[in-house]
Amino acid sequence: MVGTLSSSRWELLRNPAEAGCDIVEVRLDVIGWEGDWVDQCRAAEASGLPVILTIRHEAEGGQWRGPARERLALYQRALPHVSAVDVELRSDIARAVVERARRLGKTGILSFHDFERTPRLAELRAVLAEAQEHATVAKITTMVHGEPELDTLRSLLAGRWKVPVCVMGMGPLGAKSRVALAALGSCLIYGYLDQPAAPGQLSAPELVRELRAAVREYDRHRSALEQT
Repeated sequence: MVGTLSSSRWELLRNPAEAGCDIVEVRLDVIGWEGDWVDQCRAAEASGLPVILTIRHEAEGGQWRGPARERLALYQRALPHVSAVDVELRSDIARAVVERARRLGKTGILSFHDFERTPRLAELRAVLAEAQEHATVAKITTMVHGEPELDTLRSLLAGRWKVPVCVMGMGPLGAKSRVALAALGSCLIYGYLDQPAAPGQLSAPELVRELRAAVREYDRHRSALEQT
């Protein structure tokens, strides 16, 4: 369960148990990169909370509007200090980021977002087929307007892929889709720590409750954490 941090409320990462998530995503494109974000990511990792560093481009719902070379430099600066990075499959820097991650033994997530619709199953399968050739984890997030689109995501997740796959929905069925797809094997599920980062996203505590009720293995995992 990934908790997304979109502001400089770094105190939320001080204690993994209080954070209420297993992994934290730091949205540097929203938080900004002028402060001590590297030290904050390093401190979260040291406390036992793995960090996914994301600098999302505006073309896929983020706030990055700068040159590609500057974004690449930020990813390269972050990689020694975090567990994973997330970059859009279609971006010019995708291959460079995930190859650098692989050389450092870190997780490279290649992601695809569609904030308007859920593309046809064949289109999404083509996206995952491309992503799995380079990514450690492939991630698909689309707008879900109804059950037929949710069925498309279920079918996508049921395919046989070379790497772990994260599939999520946004919008009116976003919360339902995230729990349902996690129960079917989506490897990551995202909730927010401070403010929603996508339409239909639940808070991390809400998502943990939903996930514990729906996935027995996750409930056992959280119970074990609470006993330590």
